Amino acid sequence: MMVGRAAERDTLTRILGEACAGRGRALLVRGEAGVGKSMLLHRTAEDAGDRDMRVLHCSGVESEVEQAFSGLHQLLGPVLGHLPDLPEAQAGALRGALGLTDAAATDLQVSAATLALLAAAARERPLLVAADDVQWLDRATARTLVFAARRLSGEPIAVLLAARAGEASTVDTSDLPALQLGGLAPPEAARLLAERGWEIPGHLRDTVLAATGGNPLALTELAAFGDPDRLLADLALTGTVPVGDRLRGAFLRRITALPADSRDVLLVAAAEETGSTEAVVGAAARQGVSSSALDAAERAGLVHVTGTAIRFHHPLVRSVAYHDASFARRRAAHEAIAAELTANSAADQAAWHRAVVATGPDEKLASALERSANAARRRGGEAAAATVLRRAAGLSESAEGRRDRTVAAAFVALDSGQPDVARTLAEEVLADPAPEVTLAQLTGNIELYSGDPAVAYEHLLRCGELLAASDPEEAAWALVQAASAAFRSGDMEALVAAVRRIDALDCAPTTRRVGRYVIEGGELTAAQLWELPEALARTQPEGGGRPWMWATVVGWRSPDLAQARLLAEATGRRLHSIGATAQLPELHYYLADIEFWLGQWDSGTEHAEEGLRFTRETGQRTWTANHLALLARFAAGRGDTRSCRQYAEQALEIAAPLRERAAAGMATAALGLLALGEGDAEQACRHLARLVTPGSPYAHPPTALSSISEIVEASVRAQRPELGRGALEGFEAWFGSTHSRSQLASLHHCRALLAGDAGEGGDAGDGWEAPEQHFRRALEVGEVADRPFHRGRTALFYGEWLRRNRRRADARVQLRTAADAFGSAGAEPWARRARAELRATGERAQRARSAATELLSAQELEVARLAAQGLSNREIGERLVLSPRTVGSHLYRMFPKLEISTRSQLRDLDLG
Repeated sequence: MMVGRAAERDTLTRILGEACAGRGRALLVRGEAGVGKSMLLHRTAEDAGDRDMRVLHCSGVESEVEQAFSGLHQLLGPVLGHLPDLPEAQAGALRGALGLTDAAATDLQVSAATLALLAAAARERPLLVAADDVQWLDRATARTLVFAARRLSGEPIAVLLAARAGEASTVDTSDLPALQLGGLAPPEAARLLAERGWEIPGHLRDTVLAATGGNPLALTELAAFGDPDRLLADLALTGTVPVGDRLRGAFLRRITALPADSRDVLLVAAAEETGSTEAVVGAAARQGVSSSALDAAERAGLVHVTGTAIRFHHPLVRSVAYHDASFARRRAAHEAIAAELTANSAADQAAWHRAVVATGPDEKLASALERSANAARRRGGEAAAATVLRRAAGLSESAEGRRDRTVAAAFVALDSGQPDVARTLAEEVLADPAPEVTLAQLTGNIELYSGDPAVAYEHLLRCGELLAASDPEEAAWALVQAASAAFRSGDMEALVAAVRRIDALDCAPTTRRVGRYVIEGGELTAAQLWELPEALARTQPEGGGRPWMWATVVGWRSPDLAQARLLAEATGRRLHSIGATAQLPELHYYLADIEFWLGQWDSGTEHAEEGLRFTRETGQRTWTANHLALLARFAAGRGDTRSCRQYAEQALEIAAPLRERAAAGMATAALGLLALGEGDAEQACRHLARLVTPGSPYAHPPTALSSISEIVEASVRAQRPELGRGALEGFEAWFGSTHSRSQLASLHHCRALLAGDAGEGGDAGDGWEAPEQHFRRALEVGEVADRPFHRGRTALFYGEWLRRNRRRADARVQLRTAADAFGSAGAEPWARRARAELRATGERAQRARSAATELLSAQELEVARLAAQGLSNREIGERLVLSPRTVGSHLYRMFPKLEISTRSQLRDLDLG
């Protein structure tokens, strides 16, 4: 019988209902040990069964956290019969991850295959996936579950995750909807104790609640052990009971009351990583302990035993049973388990158990662990492989073996999204003599993905120098990475220096051209762009996804953004196929940025959000900052003030200590664009001037070059034309006479604005044709450049100029073009401005009033319907399992789409 938790039960019931209706939902239940997370999941599973939902369950175990996919095996067992329903590649990935075959698979492939398998099973009947103690799930399983939880839209699947508060988790769940489970309220706590024979005197009720925090398990254990009068007397005397200590003491008393053989088998069960009854019984038998010894532990309520699994009553029981045993007893347990696993052809798991209790160097065991790590990597368990390699390094008998395995562990940790672990391992390598080139390459990569790009530049430049004579191709790639680091730090001199060093190498001409494209861009044909990955791959046979990634960078810097987008999508497919997950955040950055310029803001925002999720999953802080800055710019274009400022603030907070000027520059440019859209030229000038102010932590020349139109517009409107002219001189000096189409369009756009302060209208008269010639040239070139938002702004400014020079008919043509361009991109503040200018010409802007069901996303429509009923943001959030802030953001974004300004106007709309 569950006491209390009515509100929480209602929330979970709604989630089940949504899933049964085909609207998948996920929820993370977080709370301290003993607070009732497991019970809540259990009751929800019973409710799901009553709805004829299939329930899949797994539970994390502290001792198996490094065993890749052990939790997934437990979870998916009941639905493996649906494997034939999957494409063979996905089915093969799952079989390999679960150890059913030797097939290799990446974390991402396994995650996608798991989601596909769940979807296949859910077609039969709705599905509840319940994962308890997520903080102790192996990293590979945890990532797979969180991957699925983020992608349930349109699926009849509910995912409930329970995690212990205050415990380090193996995966970032910060973006999942969460339910914080606290202690019971005083009346509920008193009721729980009363049901167990405790009637607490009124004057001690607050003392008991303060001592237990309302923790249901603490209350239950207090009621189950000891004389109530004596315990209440103790509470009255001291006023406190350390809940953790009391729980531990209670568990220990129950464990120590068991016969010796029962304690031994309980310890084996605590040490065994899968909960397999067969493995535990077999290992115990090797210690001379009969399976019947489990009976006493089960009668004591410490474990529940079935023919296939042993489950502890509470994770704390397992922890206490394990950690309060002596090292000699723990070692004997692990050795018995290892012997049993060896006898059953599970050498990898056996090696790990031996390693857990190894006390000194053991080269044979280190080699076995190394083989185990390599096998884990082939199955997609990179995170576990890093831990196993690190332990192998610690067991190595030679300094060289220790160093090589530590370096390998560091690179695997970096690839699997554990940059902090990689950094720690790199520091360990520094303590031993190591080749300078190894240290330079390792440190440079760590800093490039999760640290200071200026520091990364120095190390990668040194790596290029050291490899120049012996391996010019690898040296070139190190220098290309150095150039990328220089770009992100905003050091253009360093960027040029790196590319010049590439030019001096005896490497393939294609490699040298990549370095040149990083600086200048290039007018490649579509065929040349698509030939580039294969051309680069010929110089890098072991390059993995690198040739495709750098071809994407070249496309990103090229004027043909439509082809660049297609190439970026192909690169994504390539990276997924080879498991190069660490490169996905960078790829999503380029793809989202390309889509910004193409005016494809919805898909661009989705790719930036997906990239942000990947950065948090892989720990790449520099790319986290860059994706936040991208999202700030999308929000700025849409006029979403709150989101823009929040994203920009978060980006700057991360970027500043890392000296990640690319992210800082874009976040600053986004704030400038937002201010321009709001008509605040002075504020825009303050933000955008930072991009070109030497020594400013926001200065980033590449961003200043791409933001030249905003800088000039702000300077003209704020009557500070000298700022715009100075920035334009820098623009012209950098590109010289080799402008691409988009650069040429920007150049004429800016010259038009500066010609007689055209942005403020200018007067007809002497020289009045000069602005118009530049406007026309900018539009002609911009038509080919295919950057609709920026072309729309040119049309807007030209239309404003024409109207102010009394050429209303001509102005209408340009203003209609601008309004259409802004409307297609979702640039609402700019569309409003274009419509206002149209009205000023005497034409009433006509906009088809589409049904709300066509204008809003599914979730926005749900929010709108509830708001129309008069519900508050908090009430809407509780209904839809969203935060009040997210609800507010949805309303803020939908009002311009619906052309309304108040919640009450929602009642007048057709919301379906």
